[in-house]
Amino acid sequence: MEYPKLRSFITLARTLHFAQAAAEVSLTQPALSQHIQSLEKSWGVKLFERNKRQVSLTVEGQLLLDEAERTVQRLDNLRATVSEVAAGSRGVLRLGYVGTAVLEPLLVSALRSFRSQFPQIRLEPAEYNVDQQISLLQSGELDAGLLRGPLPAFRFIACREIHRTALCVVLPDNHPRASDRQIDLRDLADETLIVQQDPDGVGLGGAVLRLYTEAERVPTTIVRARDVNTAIDYTAMGMGITCIPSSQRHFLRHDVVALDINATNITTSLYLCWKEGRKNADLMKFIKNTRQLFMPAAEKIK
Repeated sequence: MEYPKLRSFITLARTLHFAQAAAEVSLTQPALSQHIQSLEKSWGVKLFERNKRQVSLTVEGQLLLDEAERTVQRLDNLRATVSEVAAGSRGVLRLGYVGTAVLEPLLVSALRSFRSQFPQIRLEPAEYNVDQQISLLQSGELDAGLLRGPLPAFRFIACREIHRTALCVVLPDNHPRASDRQIDLRDLADETLIVQQDPDGVGLGGAVLRLYTEAERVPTTIVRARDVNTAIDYTAMGMGITCIPSSQRHFLRHDVVALDINATNITTSLYLCWKEGRKNADLMKFIKNTRQLFMPAAEKIK
């Protein structure tokens, strides 16, 4: 069944006027008449009653009109999908993220904005650590990743800083300094430090250890935790202290407290990463939308 003939049938059924319908589908009136006659012959039914004064749908034509409209809509959708695929759009964006990323209020706003502007693109988010995301980005199993810095240079991976926020210290609520508003890192050198199981110098764990190095302090003991939530749980148990992005202090459990760090440049950065040279229209839309929302906030801290 030919698409142009269905369009001719639907347009004539709506206008009930051959000249007007022919103009709308960019045909001559004889060509439009041939389309209708071809459908009537193929379907074995008469679609229109016509005389010199008027055109009207037959009962059979009315019954077939709804199905014809649904068929054309499906074909239109198929054409749009084919165009998107040809342009590098698949309608699905596979997004990796580290655990601390999903608690960033601006990230939630960015994802909502993207879904609102591009409802035809389905987001498939999944949590992975830094190593896993880099591997999945390189293999093409992820389209984009949200990673916590610092990050080394990864081969074939582009990374852009999109957000920077201050770090704060998390203590158990029975800690002697729990009632303070801020604290110096040098006062915590004797505390057991709980950090994430990131590779050395990478991610939130790498950022925290670098701060200690810059303060010329070395934690007496370091405990590795699977993720930031586990680190906070360990802190609540009295096993040590940990550090988190200050934007997440409002999501803490009730038996820990967060204190500001009395120092400058105590920050952690969130990066948007993707595979270099990847031709993916959906990815480019996501990168542009996310950077537009995040970058002004990141610039304020510079």
